[in-house]
Amino acid sequence: MLLRRTLLYLRDFLVIIACLLAGKALAAILPFAFPGSIIGMLLLFVLLSLQLVRFSWVELGGGLLLRHMGVLFVPVAVGLVAWLEPLRQSFGLIMLCVVLGIVLILGAVGHLYQRMNKP
Repeated sequence: MLLRRTLLYLRDFLVIIACLLAGKALAAILPFAFPGSIIGMLLLFVLLSLQLVRFSWVELGGGLLLRHMGVLFVPVAVGLVAWLEPLRQSFGLIMLCVVLGIVLILGAVGHLYQRMNKP
């Protein structure tokens, strides 16, 4: 039973990693900079949507990654410590961008909602 579960996790991780590597390969040949991990996630979404990859093939591994997501962000948080001074200097601009982004997204979603619900 333990061997079967281990093999299922291995299969799930291999599917996820294959999409990640395909996304990184696509990002490398694009004429503009775009994160390969995002392309890989979109690729996995498309494959799941078209049912070329079954949800059961990534369910266990994805669930494990989601359960431990907090731990996976620790290296990023530690890396930010090295950038504290530049972040402090740019804090006002960063907050302006965050607030402006939220306002633009809310405006766009509100406009689309009103447009879609017109009689």
